[in-house]
Amino acid sequence: MRKVLPLILPALLFWVAKPAPAAPKVRIETTVIPLRDFAAAIAGDRGEVTEFLPPGAGVHTWQPRPGDIVRLGSTDLLIAVGAGLEPWLPNLVGAVPKGRLRILEVSPGLPLLKAEDEDSGQEAGEAHAHGPFDPHIWLDFGIDLLIADRIADALAALDPGGAAAYRDNAAALKERLRGLDARFAAGLKECAGRRLVVAGHAAFGYLARRYGLVQTYGLSPDAQPRPRQMIQVIELCRKSGIRTVFFENSVPPELARTLAAEISGRVVVLYAGHNLTRDQVARGVGFFDLMEEDLKSLREGLGCR
Repeated sequence: MRKVLPLILPALLFWVAKPAPAAPKVRIETTVIPLRDFAAAIAGDRGEVTEFLPPGAGVHTWQPRPGDIVRLGSTDLLIAVGAGLEPWLPNLVGAVPKGRLRILEVSPGLPLLKAEDEDSGQEAGEAHAHGPFDPHIWLDFGIDLLIADRIADALAALDPGGAAAYRDNAAALKERLRGLDARFAAGLKECAGRRLVVAGHAAFGYLARRYGLVQTYGLSPDAQPRPRQMIQVIELCRKSGIRTVFFENSVPPELARTLAAEISGRVVVLYAGHNLTRDQVARGVGFFDLMEEDLKSLREGLGCR
């Protein structure tokens, strides 16, 4: 027996010391970068979070492929904005076997802006690209606090054992969002101008509402602007002394440059944050980085002190 013990003891010690297998992580897909970053912050090491769209894809126009349906089949939670942002979502979800996938749309019940309430350069009766509501809700950092709570609740329902961790992580994320909100409020408090002339995608209505700005949808990149529209926007800029034309990074800048040339002005880019380019992905850029860049651009373009 004494001869056998030296052989058995190391095996017993190894069996006792062997760690328990780690619980499987919650697999989460999101449709836009803000939701990806919020979900990653809240899930922590209990989840694996990826953005469903490839880098550079437009969330409004992207079309899923058969492989994307297979990918969703191994996903636990899909987090989307809703409110018309992802027109391809219903067909995609309908192709996934019932009961396999949980879906969280974060927009229902939130204070959405009506699309027709935008100070727009569109012709009367033209349909808004997303439907009756503006879906770019993540550009209101106060609304983001509510979104963080909804994500934490959804994860806790999927993984009750992690509920406390999700709540704590959401609280930390909300503090970071409050800090971002405070920097925007202070940085945009005293500006020479308060009107955003956007030549392109009018994605900044929520940001404008939160900080007392006015978004003017100047010219659409999706269609040749009518001469009357162009004249109206030029006259508005000249009358108001506006010398900065903003455009969203995901649309071509040609219209913004044309308008800026007419008013002897300049073009400044803003990030709505739908997606990232491959270069931004490689550099590890995230939602908070894009928003800090936007604050700099807004301060420069609006002449803020």
